[in-house]
Amino acid sequence: MLTVEDDRMVEAVLMGNADAFGDIVLKYEKPIFNLMYRTTGSRDEAADLTQDAFLRAYDKLHTYRLGRKFYTWLYSLSMNVARDYIRKRHRRRETFNRDPENAAEMAWGDTIGAAGADRSDDLVILHEVMATLPLNDREAVLLRFRDGLKMKEIAEHLGLSVSGAKMRVHRGLEKLKRAWGDKDHDR
Repeated sequence: MLTVEDDRMVEAVLMGNADAFGDIVLKYEKPIFNLMYRTTGSRDEAADLTQDAFLRAYDKLHTYRLGRKFYTWLYSLSMNVARDYIRKRHRRRETFNRDPENAAEMAWGDTIGAAGADRSDDLVILHEVMATLPLNDREAVLLRFRDGLKMKEIAEHLGLSVSGAKMRVHRGLEKLKRAWGDKDHDR
């Protein structure tokens, strides 16, 4: 995801070419939708939150600093939209939507493919366990192990120091191990 190309699109939008923002949406819609889907567990809510994230990005585009990684800025802004959603949902005491049919896709996106029956059961459990993690820890673990990002990249995406990213991934893995052990005993 080239910074120069992104900067050109951002500059065009800031100069009054609103259609250039459509190019930004096309380029980044899928990863932002995936983030929102992991947050909500619902395609409809994820679509709404994705739209909210891009609307917020459009409103805040003037705060983006040219020459920086645009995707990092957009991801951080989108994480804030996701956090706002979680806070609002928590206040209403709604529970996380656990859809076993979409568990693998929710947790890992399109990288899993077709899984065998036993593996599919494990993926359902993994989805349930991942859903128990706080969003910050869940995203750090997914960025590391699903997306294969290095700690420096995770730090940039989440707006942390490298040591903060390492801590977040480590903490997420520890919580995942404990929760997985609890689920394993439930079988």
